[in-house]
Amino acid sequence: MLKPAHEANTEGVQARSGARTDVGAGPRPPAAGLVIGVGPAGGRVLVTVCGELDLDAVRRLERALRDALAAAVDGVDLALDGVVFCDCSALNVLLGMRESGLREGKTVAVRSASPPVARLLDLTGAGTLFDARGASDSGVVSRVR
Repeated sequence: MLKPAHEANTEGVQARSGARTDVGAGPRPPAAGLVIGVGPAGGRVLVTVCGELDLDAVRRLERALRDALAAAVDGVDLALDGVVFCDCSALNVLLGMRESGLREGKTVAVRSASPPVARLLDLTGAGTLFDARGASDSGVVSRVR
């Protein structure tokens, strides 16, 4: 005998009403496919990110950036050319880390950006806030196309 759709659905959404059935079910698993690498680069720390930066990934991103900023003498450089999707929740984390860095006399600079990241920074006008001038080497932000 077939079960009604709302009982058989295992994806957290009731088929008939569209209501979420997993509310309060606990923390979500880590964002699949997100890879964050952190390493020293002189007095700065280089953070390389690959994968999707969305609401599910921001906690991991924030934790990695907070640790990188704490370990850096001068600031943090971001290599975001491996990011395939970036939403405003990730941008908010970047802006928060920038503010934290400024309070500590450190900079947060975007060294390279994939097209989705570059577009988000351009559309919001936030790109100039992460300008690499004053950070290590040439000060040119490269955009991977």
